[in-house]
Amino acid sequence: MAKTFNMYMIKGYKNEKDAEIIEEILKGIDGIIKFKVEKAFGAVELTYDDEKISREEISNKLKTKGFELKY
Repeated sequence: MAKTFNMYMIKGYKNEKDAEIIEEILKGIDGIIKFKVEKAFGAVELTYDDEKISREEISNKLKTKGFELKY
């Protein structure tokens, strides 16, 4: 397992309701070890197993609800 940790801005984030939607999406993704949505900044701290899932795959799952991870 290769852990990757990073903080990403979330494109499309507007309010705390969006944070709840993002949390639900992230909870359902296999390979995410832990995450924390920073509601005040519209960002997310992500720790994930990059052998199971990539940043692009996570971003694509968020895109289904109108969000995107920004570098």
